[in-house]
Amino acid sequence: MVEEVDVYRELQRHMDTFPIRFPEREGGVEIRLLKRLFTPHEAKIATKLKWSVYPSETLDDIYPRLKATGISKEELENSLDEMAQKGLILYLKEGDTKYYGNALWVIGIYELQVDKLTKELIEDMDQFYNARPLQEIQRTGIGQLRTIPVEQSIKREDSVANYDNIRQLIDKSDGPFILVNCVCRQTKDIKGEPCKVTNRRNLCIGIGGFTKQYIDLGWGQEVTKEEILETIRQNEEEGLVLQPSNSQDIDFLCSCCGCCCGGLVGAKGAPRPVDYFTTNYFTEVDADLCSSCGTCVEVCQMDAATLIDGIVTINLDRCIGCGVCVANCPSEAMNLVKKEKEHVPPETFEDLYAQIEQRRKELDKAAK
Repeated sequence: MVEEVDVYRELQRHMDTFPIRFPEREGGVEIRLLKRLFTPHEAKIATKLKWSVYPSETLDDIYPRLKATGISKEELENSLDEMAQKGLILYLKEGDTKYYGNALWVIGIYELQVDKLTKELIEDMDQFYNARPLQEIQRTGIGQLRTIPVEQSIKREDSVANYDNIRQLIDKSDGPFILVNCVCRQTKDIKGEPCKVTNRRNLCIGIGGFTKQYIDLGWGQEVTKEEILETIRQNEEEGLVLQPSNSQDIDFLCSCCGCCCGGLVGAKGAPRPVDYFTTNYFTEVDADLCSSCGTCVEVCQMDAATLIDGIVTINLDRCIGCGVCVANCPSEAMNLVKKEKEHVPPETFEDLYAQIEQRRKELDKAAK
């Protein structure tokens, strides 16, 4: 039993060195989470894997670190393949060569548990995140996601950088593209709290390298570029917030709501949700055009819009510049305004995590 606890603690400490930490929590819920997912044998293997944005090590790279345990190369390969199938590690196959690597807890292992979730796992995840919600974003100031306006909210004459134009981002990608069951809404379904915004579930989008593990292991539905754009159109119509990876070359696109999606739900309860989002816009209201219909109040996922004396007021502490209210306003009284200070995302996903890791190291050094 002591050995078992030690290997899980070893894995937790290993994962806590990644750009997005996996820290200790009161009551040891982090160990319970690992024990629900990893066998002791799998946990030991995971402690010997390296993290990178995309899996980069072959069996030959990994085996020398585990040879002393007595495991054969064939047994290790079988274990790694099974761990990939369970969504515990990252996996990529190019030709006859397989690559493996550790995954972050989020974005990573949690998302890889889609269609594998259990009520017990969800309860432990809730306890883990309720302890210190959004702590990593608040600490480093760098989010894994960013918010971009829905396309219908942008006027043609507006100056929109390419990295804020979802259609251009999709058009320039060579794919492949996949649609995946939304793990956040699946979590809420299991808890008996279905989404209040949409009845659809297969609406999470993977793009390019991010998709390959899902395709190889049969977790997602491979679709065309046109099908992706149609899904985005439907997501916009339903008032979902578009959140791609916080990089100029996007790997995925989440379509989020304030009742299911972890980041939005956590930020929504804060006094200044805007502090937790990387966004280049905010909403303004033309009082002369506002018809007081209340549509924007209904569709706003962050409760930023309120009706005061028959006119909509936007709380800029809560507005995340997603454009959902603008796209749905029947009187065209809402407009997106670009912020004075523009956020330019890192070029790639690798650059994003390099920035997060560097910032975290600087904070750790300053705290000593």
